[in-house]
Amino acid sequence: MSGENIVIMQAADMADMTRVVALNESAMELYNALKDCEFTVDDVVRTMCEIYEVDEPTARRDAADWVGQMRKEGLIVA
Repeated sequence: MSGENIVIMQAADMADMTRVVALNESAMELYNALKDCEFTVDDVVRTMCEIYEVDEPTARRDAADWVGQMRKEGLIVA
């Protein structure tokens, strides 16, 4: 998986190597920026605006897509 951005889903006490999620560069950048804290969609929007210098409506649409995909993959909950 050389050159790929991946997240390995962890079981309770060890890595579950059967559950690997590949992320594109921008999804991985957002994941890394937000992974160690609780955040809202508004936080994702703000982070997108800072990192990618996009307007707020574009960031809001993309943030909703990103959050939905992260939930679908089980990388974030709630």
